[in-house]
Amino acid sequence: MIEAIVTSLLLKTDIEYQIPEHYQEYAECVADRESSGSPYAVNPSGKYRGKFQFNDALADGTTYHIKAWVKTWHPKPKKYLAVLRDTPMNRWPEAVQDAAFVAVLDGHDAKERWSGMSHFAGGRWYCGKEGK
Repeated sequence: MIEAIVTSLLLKTDIEYQIPEHYQEYAECVADRESSGSPYAVNPSGKYRGKFQFNDALADGTTYHIKAWVKTWHPKPKKYLAVLRDTPMNRWPEAVQDAAFVAVLDGHDAKERWSGMSHFAGGRWYCGKEGK
């Protein structure tokens, strides 16, 4: 029963999130570099997951910073966010992964654009504020 509830919460496909224009090229570059754009990706060590390759601690932390957005579309945001914290990020809907990515880039505050960029440094190629 619990698994069915969790699955229905996570498989919600009508969720939409638009990455702000000032982050779009960068987001595309990071997603290409980290996961070839796949929200289901898991790195070989299993430590990093999802489209932007978050570790569990970063993923969990972002759930507190996307709460206002989740409240706009989910009838029980606290429950949904709790389920996310117990679920590997590569099982989160892609729109939720995108919202978490933006929350990190904003340093958890939209007034601090780009302040979380260091979380996505390194990898196979450099992604700058202008994308590749």
